[in-house]
Amino acid sequence: MTDIQAKMNLESSTIWRSVRQGVKLFSLVFGMNKTYMVSSIFLHILQGLMPVLTLIIMQNLLNSIVSFGTQGISLIMLQFGIFIVIHVLKSVVTMSQTFVEGTLESVLSKSLNLMIGKKSSSLGLADYENSEINDQLKRASQEASYRPYQLYTQMAGILSSMVTMVSSATLILLWKWWVVIILFGISLVSVYSIFKLNKEQFEIYMNRTPLYRESWYMTYLLTNDRAVKEVKIFNMSSYLLKRYEDLLQRFFVEDRRILGKRVTITFMYSLLELAVLLGVVWVAIRETFEKKILVGSLYGYIQAIMLTQSQMQALIQGIVQFSQNNLYMEQLFLFLQLPTSDPVRQQKEQALPINRKKNEDFCIEQICIEGVSFTYSGKTVPSIRDIHLTVNRGQTIAIVGKNGSGKSTLMKVLMQLYSNYEGVFKINGLPVQDYDLHQVQDKIGVVFQDFMHYEMSARHNIGFGSLERLEKDEELIQAARYAAIDQIITELPQGLDTQLGKWFEDGFQLSGGQWQRIAIARAFLRQADIYILDEPSSFLDPVAERDLLKLFLELMKDSIGIFITHRISSARLADKIVVMDNGGIVEQGTHRELMLLDGLYAEMYNIQASSFNDEEALAETGGRV
Repeated sequence: MTDIQAKMNLESSTIWRSVRQGVKLFSLVFGMNKTYMVSSIFLHILQGLMPVLTLIIMQNLLNSIVSFGTQGISLIMLQFGIFIVIHVLKSVVTMSQTFVEGTLESVLSKSLNLMIGKKSSSLGLADYENSEINDQLKRASQEASYRPYQLYTQMAGILSSMVTMVSSATLILLWKWWVVIILFGISLVSVYSIFKLNKEQFEIYMNRTPLYRESWYMTYLLTNDRAVKEVKIFNMSSYLLKRYEDLLQRFFVEDRRILGKRVTITFMYSLLELAVLLGVVWVAIRETFEKKILVGSLYGYIQAIMLTQSQMQALIQGIVQFSQNNLYMEQLFLFLQLPTSDPVRQQKEQALPINRKKNEDFCIEQICIEGVSFTYSGKTVPSIRDIHLTVNRGQTIAIVGKNGSGKSTLMKVLMQLYSNYEGVFKINGLPVQDYDLHQVQDKIGVVFQDFMHYEMSARHNIGFGSLERLEKDEELIQAARYAAIDQIITELPQGLDTQLGKWFEDGFQLSGGQWQRIAIARAFLRQADIYILDEPSSFLDPVAERDLLKLFLELMKDSIGIFITHRISSARLADKIVVMDNGGIVEQGTHRELMLLDGLYAEMYNIQASSFNDEEALAETGGRV
């Protein structure tokens, strides 16, 4: 097979793939709103017929004037009346189409954005940690509001252009059949080059997606209130602007190159088309001089030739744009068909048998981790390995270790945010898969190290911990009281209904420690069986953390409590301390037991204790060494 044949086969497969995706899109739109879609298609067909009907009526009107003059006034008036009716009908069709298309656009945008949002919510944590899936999500979400509707209108426009082209070409066929063949021939000349250019443009777009995300991040750093402090104090603005400018310049150079190619191809095609068009029009003019056709027919044939040619152009352009947008639609459908890594969704989709039915009396009395290991996607070294740990109701454990030892990863596996781990995780002696995983997660309250600041009211910031309690003020305040943030909330301008953050109007900004207490209140509102605090000291001073953990221990008398901390003084408050290093549990026991072991825990404790002793010595000597 020659290179040319291979390329032609590739373009052919692209067209057929576009047709298949077009059928899928029509099915998708039809399922969203049958009435408006059928109305839209019907109006597009009428719109396609209008130019030819107008042409025929005008041709007949001119021929009547030339042939009968004043003697055929009744026939002329009839033709003129039909001409008026056609134009009124055209206006009605246009107005109806504006309403139907506008409504359909809103329906399609709303439905697709909801579909993408629903699909995004079904993805697991591992999916969001996958850069390729992040790129797919970015491509799907950033154009969902307009690109699918744009593709639908292009498909409907192709149908309308085809109706106009076929009907006008029929008029020409009745005059000179070979004219239609010539017009079709020259219209196909540029198709191969345009499709090839279109494919190149899409490949550039696909390769740009990570760069688009990077350019978005540059603007985020330059405009977001959380980043602006460091951007200014470290004088990063010029560097970030330069990096942003380099990305935009790269986009500009590529876009200009593609535009140059497109303009060149279009210009060459237009010259060829103009030459053929003028030649055919001259043939019609010559036949009029030779009295072979009437002046009205001359008008009709010239208009039909120009209409056929223009609709062929519109048809080719529509197919090109359709193919280009169709490549986007392929990405959208691929995203919507992505399998999820979320254990809860997988359990529902696979309809796995659940031995213990969901009921209100279910509670977690014991968690047992047996030989659990987990490796992040794309990594070869496990982040946690061969973990064995048992915790009972009423017991609180502290997890300590160096950065990167696997503490937070272990908690995410425990919360069933990943499914591809090795080993067994048991609840009350049974594998966790025997339970409804959604119900299991409902029994866990957690404050993540990178907890969320919701730019919403204080009510929502706490109430998101348990949506059924969102409107129960007493319970919200009680949860805030557990986190020692209740007084701050009651002093806010609108109390629980005060907007927090600075992104929206009348927002009230909290300190880092206050935001963290809000997150803790959100976890306590859940009334869970397991509570997890990941680095509660990140925004709290030592005294505030100690007070919080004492309250935490008090509340955990009838629950399972787990907290991750770097402060050994805080870890001492727990019933048991678990020490992690290099992804595994290397020590566990009480503070006293671990100090007697004289291992990693004792080393960490002595380092922290020595730093406190050094500070005390400096204070006693007035800061002199």
